[in-house]
Amino acid sequence: MGGYATIADASQSLVQRLWNAISADPALVGLINNENLITLESAAEHVDNNDGALLSVYLYRIGENGFMKNQQPVEGVGGRLRKPPLSLDLSYLITPMLSDPFDRQVVLGKIMQALYDQPTLEGPDLFGALAGTDDVLRLSLNTVPLNEVALVWQALQIPYMLCISYLMRVALVDSSTLSDGARVVSVSRRYGALAPEPVGP
Repeated sequence: MGGYATIADASQSLVQRLWNAISADPALVGLINNENLITLESAAEHVDNNDGALLSVYLYRIGENGFMKNQQPVEGVGGRLRKPPLSLDLSYLITPMLSDPFDRQVVLGKIMQALYDQPTLEGPDLFGALAGTDDVLRLSLNTVPLNEVALVWQALQIPYMLCISYLMRVALVDSSTLSDGARVVSVSRRYGALAPEPVGP
């Protein structure tokens, strides 16, 4: 688990996974030959392609994971209890911005293959504050209705571009709130009848 940088670190971990897949393929690295050509900005911010960005990994939606809302508190500093982490689902729109339509489809095919073969980010795959944690981020192809994707492009105010959506779950954001109580570490039980209270004269 990480702090408030978890979202950014999860996004950068995804970029690193995509770059590793692209750079290991001689055909693909000829199209995208530098990790800096993969951006977290939307395609709208690169529509004129003045800076050379060729692949957009755009976080367009953040939602709370409903299956992990009722977790137990976790141990914090000094044995005090911390509120359970905020569990988030992150939705990404991945858009190739190469000039050739054929090349865009090739890049998307490679990305889908890479995330199908290795759908989790864990251990050495994790970036920043997530590195060295036990977190596991799972990626799945998010088949959203075309009209929903079209609304995203409408909001970006540019014509629709070929893209795919991926859902990442679950990104855990640690709470900074500590309770006054501490976790119960031992319980003592006594069995048998209590001795009667002495009766006065």
